[in-house]
Amino acid sequence: MKVFLNGKELEFAEGGYEYIFLKPYQRHNKETIKKANGELTIQMYDNGVQIRSLVTKEEVATLVNRDVLIDRPNQKIYILESDSKVRQNEDGSVEILE
Repeated sequence: MKVFLNGKELEFAEGGYEYIFLKPYQRHNKETIKKANGELTIQMYDNGVQIRSLVTKEEVATLVNRDVLIDRPNQKIYILESDSKVRQNEDGSVEILE
């Protein structure tokens, strides 16, 4: 199965990736639309983040309306803000800088 995030292909990870929000949220809404060829999930958060995922038999394509960094060793996706200070290490991990 192919996995895409913001148009770039990702390695498939058993159990998936965990989203890490650098700007916290209090509430969110989630809606899933099921069709014969797959399902579309739309998630909207009160911090302005929107995540849309289309899942079919062949692929998962996700769009996040923010820049993201992928921490491959720890299977995490960091959702960045314009003022986020982060560093991607050579091993693929992500470090949050204060």
